[in-house]
Amino acid sequence: MEYQGKNSEYINAEAYDNRSETSVIEKYVLELWQPFIKNKVSKLSNGKVVVDWGCGTGEYALAAKNAKKIYCIDISDIMLIKAKEKLKYFNHVDFIYGSGFNNEISNGTGELVLTIGVWEYVDPIKLCKELKRLTRKGSLVLVVFPNIYNSLNLLRSLIKMRMIALRPGFIKGIFSDDFLVIDSGSFGMVSWFPKKLQFLVLPIWKLFDLLWRPFQKFLPLGINVYYLFERK
Repeated sequence: MEYQGKNSEYINAEAYDNRSETSVIEKYVLELWQPFIKNKVSKLSNGKVVVDWGCGTGEYALAAKNAKKIYCIDISDIMLIKAKEKLKYFNHVDFIYGSGFNNEISNGTGELVLTIGVWEYVDPIKLCKELKRLTRKGSLVLVVFPNIYNSLNLLRSLIKMRMIALRPGFIKGIFSDDFLVIDSGSFGMVSWFPKKLQFLVLPIWKLFDLLWRPFQKFLPLGINVYYLFERK
């Protein structure tokens, strides 16, 4: 079942949460990335005010159980309904329906701001400016975005030319004036392959990940790139 419509809007929160069941590649990539990012969020959010910008179904906000306060904002009411269901036992969460660009959250609120799976849908420069507004000196911003250097995403980028902005160097560059890079990473050395035959190339993907992992910080070739920035 599809979780996005033809205009990339989210139409099914349940299907989104179960996307690992749709193909070998989805399962492999999610099993690499989700534990890694959730562990980062859990450690970094302890006692902090967290802004989950583009929270989706709240899959990463769940890891911030020891945060002081969480603001979950998303432009999809369908995804927010699912996030509210997941986080119903959290008494320190505010849910906000909005684009994130209309000052829905006060200046300097975020001590940790999550921007996971949103960069390909918005203007990266505009989002970086919004992150500057939401943060203050010492605040952290966690960024995860599709890697245009990965061959799978390169194919997509030929269709969506705006994704040219999602090169690792470009994202790092637009943050450079106001933020410092304190951590980075990439893994998921996958490429397009027919869905029914992906199990045949899974061992090759795993081998590539193992061999290239020491070099990912210098030349990220995984399907996604992760940065952790600190506000100057």
